[in-house]
Amino acid sequence: MSDTPMTADDVLRIAAYKDRSPALEAMVIAYSYHRVAGDLAQHLGKDANNWYCYATWTSKAIGESLDLSPDSPFILDFGQKMRVPHRFRRVFRAVLLTLLGPSYQLGLALANRAIFLETASLAVNLWNDSPDRFLKVSPESDLTPNPPAFLTDLLAEADPRYLKDAAQLLVEARQTADPEARAELMFGACVALSAYEQARAQKALELVLYRPVRWLTRVSWRSLRSLVTRRRFPRFRLYAARHEDQPWLTRWLEGKWSSLYTRHLFAVRTPLSDIKVGRPLTAPEGVDMERVWAPIQNEKVRKLAEEFITADREASTAGVADWVSYRDRMRFIVSYFRVYQRVSALYDVPFAKDVADGLALEMERGLVPQAVNMMLTRGGRKVYEYPAESDPDAFEMAHFDFEPFLEAIQLDPSAT
Repeated sequence: MSDTPMTADDVLRIAAYKDRSPALEAMVIAYSYHRVAGDLAQHLGKDANNWYCYATWTSKAIGESLDLSPDSPFILDFGQKMRVPHRFRRVFRAVLLTLLGPSYQLGLALANRAIFLETASLAVNLWNDSPDRFLKVSPESDLTPNPPAFLTDLLAEADPRYLKDAAQLLVEARQTADPEARAELMFGACVALSAYEQARAQKALELVLYRPVRWLTRVSWRSLRSLVTRRRFPRFRLYAARHEDQPWLTRWLEGKWSSLYTRHLFAVRTPLSDIKVGRPLTAPEGVDMERVWAPIQNEKVRKLAEEFITADREASTAGVADWVSYRDRMRFIVSYFRVYQRVSALYDVPFAKDVADGLALEMERGLVPQAVNMMLTRGGRKVYEYPAESDPDAFEMAHFDFEPFLEAIQLDPSAT
């Protein structure tokens, strides 16, 4: 791993590069998260995990799930979990690709890029002199161009106070000599960052999990009609609509499928093992549950945690009924952070050396968007200038350009 810390330019260049496959892009982001986690460890130590340790392994799992090639480990594993006979594997893959469609890869990859840009830019700017602490993809801002529909439909709003809390807690952790107090502050920062990024990813998650049902019930027959009549119809609007606005049969099937997937098929990747989220969370070997579930002393951290978990350890660590539920998902994630906070293996490089070396080179590809250093102030808010000429494919998910929609969000400078 490079001894040179990641910079804001590195983060922006990686997020802005548009010519990688979705799977490779997620792997580059995973390795970048690993780099950021190591950079933070220079300030905070490795006695406890920072949020970027967890993000490393999650993004690696996303990369594997975005590989839909004939030899895809994701499709092979999914087929095994569904108990598909070997002679039907080709048919199973064809059906799966039809149900998932291109919006599965492109939507998930877009959300992953946006969250990486926002959370990693926060980390690399924590102790810089600049008061602009993170970059945000802001399609809802009056200061940016009219966004493509998929951008507003896939990136949900999230409370920025969580990012402010995370920044403040990490700065306090750096200034704290007591390792137990520092660990609590780092745990609080993990909770705050996940509260933000999970809310941000909510719409993309719904698209990914609900799309197969919506294809079956709402799109497939319209596609046949479209072939006959040669009249196009707004597919993406059907895929991205709210669950509550679907017909009753679609809503019922979406709930059943999402619950089935959560309870039997979905797992959180860790370097020790995959955690099946539909089952109660248990401590890995060497972790004392009594110790990790001791009362939280820091009041701010305790209040953050209490937004999602309670003192009842059994209820907090129970399996998730439906991963689409933000509250249930966050409850499990916060419990996971608490139980795995001192599992040092999360700092390990998530790839073999030759793969890591290749990803390190891949991180260097591309240029920082040309106008990123030209700051304008409009209405008391700072936005990035963007070039007058635009790529004709800029509004397509496959080659989406974040640059026109970036906003520099200023956190409380007194926190540093």
